[in-house]
Amino acid sequence: MTNVKSKTKAVANIKKNRLHVAMSGNIDTKALEKLYTEIRFCVADLKEKFEVVSDISECNFIYVAGLPTYKKITDFLISKKVGAIVRVVKSGNISYKQIVNFSDRIHCYRTMYAEDQKEAENILETLIKRDGIRFQLNNAIIEYTINNEAGKGRLIDVSTSGCAVEAVAHALSVGVIIDLTLEFPPYQELLSVFQAKAEVVRTDYAIFAARFVALTDGYKEQLYQRLVSEVSRFSLVL
Repeated sequence: MTNVKSKTKAVANIKKNRLHVAMSGNIDTKALEKLYTEIRFCVADLKEKFEVVSDISECNFIYVAGLPTYKKITDFLISKKVGAIVRVVKSGNISYKQIVNFSDRIHCYRTMYAEDQKEAENILETLIKRDGIRFQLNNAIIEYTINNEAGKGRLIDVSTSGCAVEAVAHALSVGVIIDLTLEFPPYQELLSVFQAKAEVVRTDYAIFAARFVALTDGYKEQLYQRLVSEVSRFSLVL
């Protein structure tokens, strides 16, 4: 295989509170470690909920040995309370398929995709600002109660402001208030049971989205730290 030189770069746009990351060529562990160092320096100049544009459109593929370092970068961004993330991709590239498949295997955050830089910037400029990123936890089940009837569903994603749930046994209407319970395996002193009231804000067949009601900042922080832990502790087996 022809050796294609790897290039990585990270730049902070302080005015927009945005991190721009680019990778091209065949990316190995050394290139990713260099990128990780640049990202840490850039993030130090940004505020919480900074946005990220990650351009992998010119990246051919990432060597398998470099994926743990790639995960280390994602864990770092989460620990620093990253906001919205947009990846610029070419759907035919191996790197795009790699990252999608890799993300499916681990707990991660939800990402938006764009075909070029202009589209990525437009997505971020027009995006409704959320209270932090949305986490995706593989095979997580959330319980809900409405009018004394209990149900369960697969957690699609969750943030400190709300969640989306699939495979709902009961038909829910927009505007109803439900009680939600999300359990985690006991770990250190972190939150093990999250409970909250939530308002259903969107429904679509067997899926509903709900906004948490009246969470204190302290409880939101407990939830965030638990979600960060779930993502960072997930073992990676190559």
